[in-house]
Amino acid sequence: MTSYAVGSPVAIQPLLEKLSSEDSDYRFMSLSDLHGILSNKSVSLANDSATTINRICDGVLKSLGDNNAEVQNLAVKCLAPLVSRISEAQLISILNRLSAVAPSESDRSLNSTALRSIINNVPVTASTGKLFIARLLHTLLPNLRNSTESVDVLVDLINRFGSSMTDSQVNETQNSVVGVFETGKGLVRKRSVMALGALSRHLPSNQWNNILIYLTTSFSSSVPADRLRILILVCGTLCRSDRARLGPYLPSLVPSVVKALDVDDDDVREASLSTLDIFVSLCPSQMAQFTGEVIAAGTRFIKYDPNYAFEEEGDGMIVDDDDDDDDNGDYDGEDEEEDEFDDEFSDDDDLSWKLRRGAAKLFASLIPNLSPELLSQFFGSIAPLLVSRFLEREETVRVEVINAFAVLVTQTARYTQLRSTSPNPSLPLKRRMSDVDDMIIDRDSESDPRVKLFKLSGRVFKLLSRHLQKTPSLSTNQACLAVATELMTTLSSLPNEFNAFVPAIEQAMAQTTLRMNVIKFVDTAAVWHGSRGIDGLEEYLPKLVAIVLTAADDKFYKISSEALVAADSLAKTLALRENGGGEGGSPASAQCLDQIHEAAVQKAAGPDIDLIVRENAMMIIVCMMTLARNTLSVTEFATDAEILYDRLKNETTRQVAILAIEKVIEAPRITADDFSERWITEVSSELASLLRKADRELRASSLATLKVVVEKFSQKILPDTGVLIVNILLGVLLEDSLQFLAPSLTILSTLAPLMTADLQITICESAVSLVSKQISSSALKPLLLLLDILSRSGHAASLFSQLQNEESMITSLGAKALAVVIVSGGLASEQIPRLKKSGYEETDGEAVRGVLMVLGEIAAVMDGAAPADLVPVDMLFDRFADPRDEVRITAAQTLGIVAARRVTEYVPLILDRLTSDSGVARMLVIALNEITVFCGASDDDDLGLSSSNADKASVLAPYAPKIWTELFALDMGSSDSASAVSEKDSVKSVVGECIGRLALISPSQFIPDLQSRLANGDAGTRSIVITAVRYMLSQPQSESIELVSKISEHLRLLLADFFALLEDSDIDNRRLVVTAVSAVARNYPSFLTAHLTNVLNLLFVNTVPRPELIREVQMGPFKHKVDDGLDVRKAAYESVYAIVLAYFESDGVGASDLGGKISKEDAMLDKIVERAAYGLKDDHDIKVISCLIIGKIAQIDCGVIGADLDTLAREFTTCLTIKLKETTIKQEIEKTGELQRRVGAATRAIRDAFAAHPDGAVQNAAWEKYIKEVYPGNSNAVGEQAVTGGRG
Repeated sequence: MTSYAVGSPVAIQPLLEKLSSEDSDYRFMSLSDLHGILSNKSVSLANDSATTINRICDGVLKSLGDNNAEVQNLAVKCLAPLVSRISEAQLISILNRLSAVAPSESDRSLNSTALRSIINNVPVTASTGKLFIARLLHTLLPNLRNSTESVDVLVDLINRFGSSMTDSQVNETQNSVVGVFETGKGLVRKRSVMALGALSRHLPSNQWNNILIYLTTSFSSSVPADRLRILILVCGTLCRSDRARLGPYLPSLVPSVVKALDVDDDDVREASLSTLDIFVSLCPSQMAQFTGEVIAAGTRFIKYDPNYAFEEEGDGMIVDDDDDDDDNGDYDGEDEEEDEFDDEFSDDDDLSWKLRRGAAKLFASLIPNLSPELLSQFFGSIAPLLVSRFLEREETVRVEVINAFAVLVTQTARYTQLRSTSPNPSLPLKRRMSDVDDMIIDRDSESDPRVKLFKLSGRVFKLLSRHLQKTPSLSTNQACLAVATELMTTLSSLPNEFNAFVPAIEQAMAQTTLRMNVIKFVDTAAVWHGSRGIDGLEEYLPKLVAIVLTAADDKFYKISSEALVAADSLAKTLALRENGGGEGGSPASAQCLDQIHEAAVQKAAGPDIDLIVRENAMMIIVCMMTLARNTLSVTEFATDAEILYDRLKNETTRQVAILAIEKVIEAPRITADDFSERWITEVSSELASLLRKADRELRASSLATLKVVVEKFSQKILPDTGVLIVNILLGVLLEDSLQFLAPSLTILSTLAPLMTADLQITICESAVSLVSKQISSSALKPLLLLLDILSRSGHAASLFSQLQNEESMITSLGAKALAVVIVSGGLASEQIPRLKKSGYEETDGEAVRGVLMVLGEIAAVMDGAAPADLVPVDMLFDRFADPRDEVRITAAQTLGIVAARRVTEYVPLILDRLTSDSGVARMLVIALNEITVFCGASDDDDLGLSSSNADKASVLAPYAPKIWTELFALDMGSSDSASAVSEKDSVKSVVGECIGRLALISPSQFIPDLQSRLANGDAGTRSIVITAVRYMLSQPQSESIELVSKISEHLRLLLADFFALLEDSDIDNRRLVVTAVSAVARNYPSFLTAHLTNVLNLLFVNTVPRPELIREVQMGPFKHKVDDGLDVRKAAYESVYAIVLAYFESDGVGASDLGGKISKEDAMLDKIVERAAYGLKDDHDIKVISCLIIGKIAQIDCGVIGADLDTLAREFTTCLTIKLKETTIKQEIEKTGELQRRVGAATRAIRDAFAAHPDGAVQNAAWEKYIKEVYPGNSNAVGEQAVTGGRG
């Protein structure tokens, strides 16, 4: 092989010379090396001379005429990377040479293949498209009648560059293609239909109408059968290509296609059935009116077999003489030669099977679109016919019939709501079965499709059994098992004929190719039996267990592993019944569990077992140890535990073993007495040692499991092991990993009391070091708990001395830590007086803040046990006069913390001093805020020995009216001073939150008053009310169900007046209301439903830029425009997006609260898209939100996107073609990259939505041009150019 570093002329020249060698091997190897150079994008040919590149082109084209086929094929392969790296002139030369080959020449097929390779790999640009159309179209069209290769090239050309064709070129191509399928012959005629389908996407409306008029006229005239077949195929092809535009013409086309079924020509009939299938699949709404004709056609031809005689009963069921003899499933093989589905009959000229297959496919496409009423009728007539055709003699037809019935079963499950999205066998069985019973329609109802399915299921299982036992066809047997699997997800009870099906699947297990299908059936049966119960399946569970355990010994690991998964499902179902969850335990169930357990132990402990098999076996052991504990002896339980420990020590199975051990120990029935002290110690040591590994995922899972082990079994862990764990965890704390911090601290809190004094001192040092660092909120409580335990263990003095420093005390964490040490360590009597003295005498601002914060946190920790004089009020009020704002705020917060624990003593004092003229109003408002926060917090939100929420709120309730009045009485008027304005704005925000919390304490008392104040003429008062309402609406519904029921009745009444403030004259108030709409949509969408239209219209108004809010600001020699309305517009777009998610996101918060989602018309999706498209011209953040909105609406209903495709194409193009300067800062580059990625995501969402929509994509020239010329194809890397190649 030739070696090269770059694609220089020196490296390429020897390869080109060898292309002329007489030895074909040299020519092949040279081409292979050349292909490697051309395919390597890191090798640039840009510096090579035009002569060298021309020689490459000449050499590759010359190799197309090589007498060695392998060299020819490799030459074609080289063209793909070559055409993306050459100039337009060189590309023209290649096209001219390839298209100059006369149709009669023998190598035209190879040249056509080369042309197709070039067309499909050349970069798509506007100039490239025009070039290819101009160079190739006039060469291809004259040859269409005589060359299938020319038709194939034309199809690729149109698919790739059709948007570059002019109207005259489209018209010329259409005439040529129509002429070919009118007068052409053979394969060329059929291929021309494909060409017309490709061209139809680019036909103008008038030419499209002409094509449909031509088809309609041709159908109405008498045409030969072969031409009629082509016309029908054209209809189907046009539907595939552009179903949206063809849909309106279906009422005139479908009758002609249906009428063609009466033509005595099987090819025409096959084409008609195939086209009807396409119509039904792609245009279900337009085809709804023809459902009767479609069913009649399918019914007629699914049993069309003129060359084979059989008897039928009146209801279309084939007479089965063996039914009576075979009811018990006893087949001895003597009737095989008389079987209805034998293959003795054969007629090579008989093509009627194609019609039967087409009819079966037609039914499979029709069934998903049937309404519940039609589905019920379908069961009365067509379903029995489908079942009877299970006896079809032709293999391909039989498979399609069975698949159609499987679709019918799936649709039945969907309408009767029996299929749960996630069956959960771990739930109590009685609860699960009762939930399902509530969903099931009365079984005596004859209109219930499920009832009719049950009546057919006996016949179905019988025929499936016969196929599995007597038909050697793999595809038939796989289809049978697929139907049986679907039935298990739908039926709530089994027919008697299921007795014959179990031996059939036992026999099917003898075929290796069917084992996976059988295992899937058993797994499905077990999962759904455990989830909702299937009457009659209980007696067959031992046989199903035997089947999967046999498969578990299969030498092929995939079969063995899947069998163990099914065994795990069976074990869960059996364990639930053994524990009394269902019908109660039984000796048979216990025996089955023993068998499953034995197999799992064998697989998990085996040294030569595949990894995934071992892992699945361990999951069974987990099931047995947790759910079937009473079936295991002490020895068996210990053996299982040892297996898990052995797997924990094995590097390959370590991760699964960690998960398994965690699940076992977390189980409620597992206690410390179940495990030996040695096992707990060894497992703990091994888990701790894994924390030293480099694999972060392994360390995280090991730490989580170690936490579970230590919390549950700490008393059984040996001292030496405890020391080992602690030392390792102390090393983990040094890593400053927020992910590992909380569980490590929790483990240390559990083990610290068991450690020696010296080691406890080391733990103290590590805990103190964390106080000065930034830790996550999840690690706060574990750290404080650890300090509490260490303080109670005699280390309070040491901890106090380390924590008593100014830098630590002025931080929230440091103050909390010091307070815990003082209270828990018994230092309160000594340190509180000292702190109080410092609070009076200290003059340094930071020191004063630290003292006040610690005193406040001590009050919080001691809660009701705090002494009355813990924090003297006069000291705090004196500090309100401090010139340093930080000291004043800290004093106010401390006052609030203390007052929250002694409401009756402090709140009256605060209210007496709360006046607008007091000069300390802001401080007292901050204190009241702390009080309302505490009284409205859950027990988990504070560290003291607090009472319940209701008790805390009841203590504050008597003072709430007075607080309410005083807060509103504060003067929030305007001020000329900028600092005063800022201070009053902050006070209004705090007052609003206080008002909101008070309203939650007594909704009936305060919310009506809020409503009356919404119309207050003072903007400041309205701001307070808006903030209060927004706070109430921001409380997550999932976390406060009682709160919702308490406030909903009153809150709904004020929403109309509240939403009217979306037109508030004060822009700050308007912004607050707009952001509140987003909170309502996220948390309480049902509150919004009645006002949705009005709210959306007002939000749309707020998305429009207002020139009067744009001002110029002088910054040095430069003038900058500042848009004061930008924040409002951004909030409006965010609220619109939140509304879209709330009402149309299937798993969105509040979706279940809607009581049925609103219509797309009420949600004004079309107007939302219009405003989002306009937002693409706005600020960067608004552009990003607009892309999110457009992408989500495309998923909801791509139809509303169609009207704005022109605007979207234009604005997306602008976003994707942003050119950044070389001096652009990194932040701007990242913002541009983010925007382009969002544009790419929105583009893919629109494209995929149109592709999946039943009515097809809306044709739009601007959008197609954008997709092909601007958007980089299917690439997911949109936006990378903003960082790499987007600068120009």
